[in-house]
Amino acid sequence: MNRKERRRQSKVPGKSGTAGNPFQTLRAALSSYQAGQFATALNICREVLTVDPDNRDALNLSGTLYLDMGETAKSIECLSRVLRMFPGDPQAHYNLGTALAAHGDLEKAIASQKRALELRPDYPEAHYNLANAYRQAGERDAAASRYQRTLDLVPGYPGAATNLASVLLELKRPQDALRASEKALEFFPGDRDALSFNAIAASETGDPETAAWILSMDDLVRPRDFSAPSGFANLGDFNRALVDHVLAHPTLTHEPHNMATRDGQQTENLAIEPKGPVRQLEDMIIEAFDDYLPAVRKLAGHPYVPLIPDLRKIDIWGTVLGRQGHQAAHMHRNAWVSGVYYAQLPGVMHGDNEDRAGWIEFGRPPDEFPCSVEHEVRMFEPKEGRMFMFPSYEYHRTIPFESAEQRISIAFDLLA
Repeated sequence: MNRKERRRQSKVPGKSGTAGNPFQTLRAALSSYQAGQFATALNICREVLTVDPDNRDALNLSGTLYLDMGETAKSIECLSRVLRMFPGDPQAHYNLGTALAAHGDLEKAIASQKRALELRPDYPEAHYNLANAYRQAGERDAAASRYQRTLDLVPGYPGAATNLASVLLELKRPQDALRASEKALEFFPGDRDALSFNAIAASETGDPETAAWILSMDDLVRPRDFSAPSGFANLGDFNRALVDHVLAHPTLTHEPHNMATRDGQQTENLAIEPKGPVRQLEDMIIEAFDDYLPAVRKLAGHPYVPLIPDLRKIDIWGTVLGRQGHQAAHMHRNAWVSGVYYAQLPGVMHGDNEDRAGWIEFGRPPDEFPCSVEHEVRMFEPKEGRMFMFPSYEYHRTIPFESAEQRISIAFDLLA
């Protein structure tokens, strides 16, 4: 669940009768939370709870803060206290169920959301989070039913139609998934999940032309070869500086959780100081994007391209792959345009490479979607100094390779 979804559990605090002016105090805490200043918001809540340990709004907001900070046990503690005070309040059951699901206690999470719905049957947030909990528990049919109920109550509920489409693809129901993805695009044109799932469902239902139009891989996946940026004698020096920066980065982790890297390592965001040679790479990304956007906008009538805004915010991370290393099929749902730059490639990827080991491939659905037809794919050759740029909804993966040498690339997202 993303942060925006979690925020729905906290309403603007109301007057609770504490000393001073707790209403204004908690509004300040909520403003700090919405600005991403979690520590400040939490300190304000603690001040209120020191005066009034049972202040409902402070406990609710504290629970939300702890949840977003990944401290799920503390979140459950705060929200359980609210529930003990208000056992008949559906929102209290909903809030606790949300935290329990994040904590991995799915049985209790499902029970909490069900109790919320017993108290308030038309509670769309509870239907949605119950669907999420069912999905986490592997109960896909139950999840699909609850996502549909959410949409019956609120046709444009964020995330419900795309999650429904995804579950239906997992259940081998592509025709229903197609309808769900179309509904999502009706309310949220350009939604990355919806476009991806729509393309997959179209192919699975016998309409590869629609899938090919959405993906438009020959037009929307664009390579660019660079020479050395300012400050470096040649491209080799620049690439070696990038390699050294990635390998020495303190966040470099083997197969980080919930990431696509297999048999390799990945850093966190390289756009944080000290950037080193990443600063020049960021300039190269913006330069490439400034050429990319007018080029792809020549694709008249495409459902995504006209929606791409001017992008300047960059998230960027390094990937180090070893023998049999690869990236599983994935896409970047939170970005608009994504890409990758190649800094170091093993010798097996140079010259004659008939099996295309280490190449990047687009168009293949991820393994969680059991497919009955062969989907059209495109494979592109990486080269040191080459950058690929593509729409973030395009599923892509890398082909495993066999070499003791490391394949080091730097991926990025351009965000609004």
